[in-house]
Amino acid sequence: MKVVCIGAGAIGGYFGGVLAEAGHEVSFVARGETLAALRQRGVLLSRGDEPARAVRVHAAEHAGEAADLMGGADIVVVATKALPDNPTFADLADARQLGGVPIVTTQNSVEIHDTAARIFGADRVLAGVARCYATRVGPAEIVLNPGPLALSFGPVAGASISETARTFRAALDEAGIGGELYAPGDVLTDVWSKAMFVTTTGALGAVAGVPMGVLRDALRPQLRALMKEVEAAARGLGVRLPADAVSQTLAFADQQYAGATSSMQRDIADGLPSELDAQVGAIRRQAAAAGVPTPLLDYTYAVLAVRA
Repeated sequence: MKVVCIGAGAIGGYFGGVLAEAGHEVSFVARGETLAALRQRGVLLSRGDEPARAVRVHAAEHAGEAADLMGGADIVVVATKALPDNPTFADLADARQLGGVPIVTTQNSVEIHDTAARIFGADRVLAGVARCYATRVGPAEIVLNPGPLALSFGPVAGASISETARTFRAALDEAGIGGELYAPGDVLTDVWSKAMFVTTTGALGAVAGVPMGVLRDALRPQLRALMKEVEAAARGLGVRLPADAVSQTLAFADQQYAGATSSMQRDIADGLPSELDAQVGAIRRQAAAAGVPTPLLDYTYAVLAVRA
């Protein structure tokens, strides 16, 4: 496949890199030192303490140019962070060469796929759920930490599964990236299930300044309470979560390595722009639309917002 990957950070860099290793043509959209590094030596990938390996890829500053370097594109993976004052899909909206090409969203947000559908049309959008503890340690240099490696996705409600979506799922499997291709609308269960984990651990971790091992032990009651609010919001919107969704999510947290922290948590700690609004804010907005109160998420958002 010919894959345009917008963003060469932890998720985009690792997923795009292993797709290229598996024989697919990958073109990154990046800027500054990351773009220079990609053009000079490709993306550097490693697992844990193993030596980094360089994977040659295409790279350009804009999405249209990135597609041109491959003679076109079959699919676009949007792997940038959903940050304030950084319109997620601005570059794609101006790329006429990519008209009609399916777009996979990977951001940690329960509303980003709806935003994409309003801009590009629901038939082009594949709502994605990325699970990967990867860390960007330098320009286009990514380390994969212990944990899952998966990208699940599916069309939004009212759309259908395209042949391109099936081919992309096969390409991910070839690259060793697990995950599911969901029936139309079913991906929302996974979107909200991930939010129940990544948003609550990221937000509570940022408030307390502690990693996963402390959250799931000393702060387990607080973590569970935040997860219950996410569950209530999802159910209020009609999302079909399993009956034991909170227990499952806590069990998943128990399986992660103790030193794990989320990207949002690290950005807040470093005083950088963060996904606070895209993650916590989005859940609060969706909950409000469903008439579901979220006092703990409201409190957490207020505390973290003053640190932004």
